[in-house]
Amino acid sequence: MTVWRISGGEGEPGADVPRPDRAAPRYDLVEVDTALLRVAGGTGSPWLRVSGDVDVSNAVELTRALHAAEERAAGDVHVDLSQIAFIDVAGLRAITQAARVLRESGHLLVLHSVSTHIDKLFRLIGWDATPGLLVHCRTRAR
Repeated sequence: MTVWRISGGEGEPGADVPRPDRAAPRYDLVEVDTALLRVAGGTGSPWLRVSGDVDVSNAVELTRALHAAEERAAGDVHVDLSQIAFIDVAGLRAITQAARVLRESGHLLVLHSVSTHIDKLFRLIGWDATPGLLVHCRTRAR
C-alpha cells in the first residue's frame, strides 16, 4: 500500500486553499496507487474516491484503504465509485466486509455514484442488503 500526500498545506505553492463556500471533500491522501487501482482520501475526511479496476489482484489494497478511512472517520465512510471501470466479486466482497465492520461500530459505508452495472452486480448477488451498506446515489442509465 502506498500512502503519500499530493497537495501542500496552507500557504504552500499549489496548495488547495480552503474556501467556506466549497463543501466538496478533499482527496489529498493517496491510499493506493497502482497500475490498475487508485484510491484517494482526505486526511481529515471520511471520503474515498476509487478509480480504475478492482479485481482479485488488488482487492486486499482496497480493503486496507477502506479500513484506513474507517480509522480516520468518526462516523460513516463515504466512497465515490464514479471512476470505477471494472469490479469483480473480490472487490464487491471487500466493500461488503468493510460495511459489516462499520456496522459493528454503528456506522455505515455509503456508496456514491454507483454505476448501473455495479448496482446490478450487488443486487444479483444479494449483497445490496448487507448490514451497514447504503447505496446513496446511483448513476442514471443512458
